[in-house]
Amino acid sequence: MVYVELLVIEDLFLNYIILLGTGLLLKRITKFKKLFLSSVVGLIPLTFLFTNVSNHLINVIAFIFSILMSIIAFKYKNILYTIKNIIYMYFISIFLAGSIYLINTNFLPSINSYLLKIIILLLLSPIITYIYINSLNKIKIINSNYYLVDIYLKDKPKITLNAYLDTGNKLIDPYTFKPIILVNKNIINYSPDKYLMVPYNTIDNEGVIKCFKPEKIYINKVGFRKNVLIGLIDNLNIEGIDCLLNQKLIERI
Repeated sequence: MVYVELLVIEDLFLNYIILLGTGLLLKRITKFKKLFLSSVVGLIPLTFLFTNVSNHLINVIAFIFSILMSIIAFKYKNILYTIKNIIYMYFISIFLAGSIYLINTNFLPSINSYLLKIIILLLLSPIITYIYINSLNKIKIINSNYYLVDIYLKDKPKITLNAYLDTGNKLIDPYTFKPIILVNKNIINYSPDKYLMVPYNTIDNEGVIKCFKPEKIYINKVGFRKNVLIGLIDNLNIEGIDCLLNQKLIERI
């Protein structure tokens, strides 16, 4: 009987942690009582483990109840909203379950007390979930800074580059006030009518950058920009990136 009670407490707590993590990750506004009620509803599939119901049917029942849990915790707005909630609930639960299994099999095998193991794992589960959410948020921020950029040059086919939004790139031509994007000079085989020599000054270096004006550029999900200069540099230190964007080009016009 104690084993069943502990199993229920463990499942209830983990359900709450998964729902809370999903809400934090997706910025869902909800209330404690909704998360708790959803966690309680999530206990119902647990009862089928003590019956003769097949594992396949239990998985189907668990999925149906995950839909109910999502709707109770985060409401129903539309199908895509609900599907996204469910997907991230499963992402977090899979990562959490895998981490708990890893810790239990590699670090806690010498502990004979089931109660003590449950307490340790429950204390670690919020930390594991926080680390996972924090890692995903960092990945989202990094990926949001990647763009595809089309450069249009006179009498030349457009050039498509992988670009990265460098918040440290605030280079502006001091005479025309045009923002400068930095491009690996080996990528562009082009000789304009004239170059502009733009001075730059950083903490550890200073000099001039050879620049020219393209006809226009197109930044994916941002749009066309014409008042821009292309600065040619020897190389970029970001793997797979040929162009560093200027923050001013992303700002709304």
